[in-house]
Amino acid sequence: MNNVLLMSVAFAALTQAASAQTPAAAPAPTPEQVAARNDSLRADRLIHVNRLLEQIKGKEDLPAEEVFQDIRTLKGVSARMLLGIMSRGYSNALGVSCSHCHVTSDFSSEDKVAKQVARDMVAMSAVINDSLLKNIRNIRSENPGVSCSTCHSGQTRPGFGPRAQPQPVPPPPPPPPPTG
Repeated sequence: MNNVLLMSVAFAALTQAASAQTPAAAPAPTPEQVAARNDSLRADRLIHVNRLLEQIKGKEDLPAEEVFQDIRTLKGVSARMLLGIMSRGYSNALGVSCSHCHVTSDFSSEDKVAKQVARDMVAMSAVINDSLLKNIRNIRSENPGVSCSTCHSGQTRPGFGPRAQPQPVPPPPPPPPPTG
């Protein structure tokens, strides 16, 4: 299946999912709640990153695939950079910590479905960035691109938000009174 067709199918599925009835959204968290959650996630990620940095001491600048097992998407970046991309990039973009995608006692484990979903979404972003965006006429950027945060914005499961929820259809006007 070519990339454009694949993206069309994905967009159709997303559009269909967005148009389905969904329960009312929970009230938005306060800025203080968001800050506390982000601090907690940052602290948790730091524990895992520091543990991994200790385990790979002396190998931080080697390519990630030479240091870690089963690296599939970020080949060629240093092990240190991989940890930074994961902890400050992907994790922040989705508002999660390492355990969302990884079994933290064995980061090479494939037991979490979210790990493959992340790989697939990285591939989707590459198709958008490498193939689709350059075909958009009159785009006002010399180097347009999307990243995880383009859609996720700190949310694990991005959606179209309240504006895309189906609006109630007003009832039709009453029929005119009978004449004569």
